[in-house]
Amino acid sequence: MKHIFLITTICLFISCCKNLDTHSKSEVIKVESITGIVKNGQLAFASRYDTMSRDSDVAVDKNSLYQISSNTKKTTLSDIVNEEAQFFLEDKRFNALSIAVFDNGESYIGHYGEMDKGLGNKPTNKTLYEIASVSKTMTGYLVASAVEEGKLKLDDVIYDILGTRYQNLQYNGEPVRIKHLITHTSGLPLNIRGVSELYQNPSSTSYKEAQKVLTNYSKEDLLLEVQSLKLTQKPGENYGYSNIAPNLIAHILEIVYSKSFEELLKEKLFIPAKMLNTCINLNNEQKALLANGYNENNELMPNFKEPIQLWGAAGRIKSNSEDLLNYIKWQLNENNSIIKRSHEKLFHDVENIWIGYYWEVIDRNVDDYIEHHGGIYGSQNWIIIFPKQNVGVSIITNSSFPEANQLIKETANKIINKINYK
Repeated sequence: MKHIFLITTICLFISCCKNLDTHSKSEVIKVESITGIVKNGQLAFASRYDTMSRDSDVAVDKNSLYQISSNTKKTTLSDIVNEEAQFFLEDKRFNALSIAVFDNGESYIGHYGEMDKGLGNKPTNKTLYEIASVSKTMTGYLVASAVEEGKLKLDDVIYDILGTRYQNLQYNGEPVRIKHLITHTSGLPLNIRGVSELYQNPSSTSYKEAQKVLTNYSKEDLLLEVQSLKLTQKPGENYGYSNIAPNLIAHILEIVYSKSFEELLKEKLFIPAKMLNTCINLNNEQKALLANGYNENNELMPNFKEPIQLWGAAGRIKSNSEDLLNYIKWQLNENNSIIKRSHEKLFHDVENIWIGYYWEVIDRNVDDYIEHHGGIYGSQNWIIIFPKQNVGVSIITNSSFPEANQLIKETANKIINKINYK
């Protein structure tokens, strides 16, 4: 009778899914896991979706339930990752895929596909990818370190550090503070002038122009632009994603530490976390290891292989799967007071989503988890970490198109769900 009830429940769920409409961009879709129990040769099911990206229109897929085998043979991390990678690459818009997983002391890295179609060049542990906005979480770690060391306070007013030329960074008497810069609530624009306009009609031509602008835009250019801004909302009240804010934070970190941003990354994160292949600007050997990026038509896209003039704190870090696995391990150590601080919930955005030190913190009452997406012209990636479960996944591809973000997120969630049931 219990078995009949379980099957009936699953059938009712699938029937409901058929009638769900596409959700709007402002909504967060969360489908709670449906858990059958693998006993006596019965099947277990779990939802393919967990928390969906708020940046894309998505509909709940009636085919999104997957079966977990009741085979008595223990499922390994490699089994899980290999199966999901093969399914993922059935979508021929993707080229290569690299996945790093950590599960309670067990690690696995898998590489799939080919970086350049037709060449058979599968990625390796040495392959470097542009991790884009996942870079922000590393910047956030430095801010948490500065707060722990007493170099900064979250309530510090920006113009008290930068000087009177930045007194424009206030609205109706409320100044921009450190906490506003790291939670995307400062009111600063998304991008430097001219870049967002180029993104409105995406094409290889507009992306190449944006890449050229961002490569040549200097630190002095950005600081002068910030000094000319006029805020239109009170800092701390509304979420508004900004790529300018992390670069301004990098400048502030350089002031309070009297060291360059790149030096701080190496000293406080890359060396202790054993991320020795991770960097912003590449040497000649590293340039040869950077994966080419493509769009859905297999058209070669521009990248940031050449040195940039800005700090790179918002999205110019490059890394490989070995280093990202080590980053997951580093972030799982909440006995480290800096790491624990960097996971704090500082601003409540929507539903169960909070913003920490650039991390999105997903509130699940007893087992919050953190995540961040990174996307650029020819690369997409997600990193998702469950500190209390001691589990983390990094998944990255050298292909980029509007749906890629969500497809990668789904695959990461499927891997995590299967780890929970293996």
